[in-house]
Amino acid sequence: MKAYHLCPAVTMYDFVYSETAAYQNFDNELPNEMYPTARLTCEKLLQPIVNHFGKSIKIISGYRSPRLNRQLNGAQNSQHLRAQAVDFKVVGISHRTVSKWIAENLAFDIMLWEYDDYTHTNLSTPWIHLSYVQGANRKLDLTTEAGMRAYHLSPNFTLWEMVRSATATAHKIYNVPDEAGIEKLGLVCTHILQPVRNHFGQPVRVNSGYRSPALNAVVSGASKTSQHMRCEATDYEIMGLDNFELAQWVSKNLDYDQLILEFYGNDKSDPNDGWVHTSYKAARNRKQDLTINKYGTYAGLKPR
Repeated sequence: MKAYHLCPAVTMYDFVYSETAAYQNFDNELPNEMYPTARLTCEKLLQPIVNHFGKSIKIISGYRSPRLNRQLNGAQNSQHLRAQAVDFKVVGISHRTVSKWIAENLAFDIMLWEYDDYTHTNLSTPWIHLSYVQGANRKLDLTTEAGMRAYHLSPNFTLWEMVRSATATAHKIYNVPDEAGIEKLGLVCTHILQPVRNHFGQPVRVNSGYRSPALNAVVSGASKTSQHMRCEATDYEIMGLDNFELAQWVSKNLDYDQLILEFYGNDKSDPNDGWVHTSYKAARNRKQDLTINKYGTYAGLKPR
């Protein structure tokens, strides 16, 4: 594999090697039918980067077999599974410099920054996740607000709505999850927010979606085990609609893991007093209802 080149700068070994697979002693072999796709990924993305910067590339993850993807907790529909994505760093060049050049010069499908520790506290350490889909590149630069606004997780909800945070901006925290996390946010939008939007026919205001551990740590009162950190939860409301009524409809009509009516009832003149928190998992949802207010935490949904 070290002698077989997918492009001048990248060998087959570079593209399929995985420390996880090697440690667990299983093969991460690229299927023959994916060779053309892997070549395109390397020729269209990695080779131009090497040519421009004149530096070597360190590949963190290229092709992933289904087994390896499961071991890495990757997205179920990961582009790595189809040899269309690569995670990498350019030796000696910052991720910001490389990303800016890619955005201005290459055709690609998705670009974002990913971290190995998931805390998002050290902005010098992320790698670049980059994908290429022949004939269908969307050029979604998820390192920018414009790219996140263009990325729809469901018909009415974008990635930007699920990651934006004034607190993250104030603390200079990069608050975008990895490919797997974005897929989970899509499930929350598809199974919770979009049905709410469809039923009530009004815009849904997302107060909080994903929170990186770094962001969660500076949010007052946030749980250290919050499902927001796992891309499984959202806080939301509909302006002018009583939040108890909203929570009741969700409880009666949707599948979910946890539904919490939070801080509702402190101001009886305001129908939007408090908010609704709902989480969703791909499997084993508990459908647990809770009420949290200044007096404590209670089972079920409690009206004023």
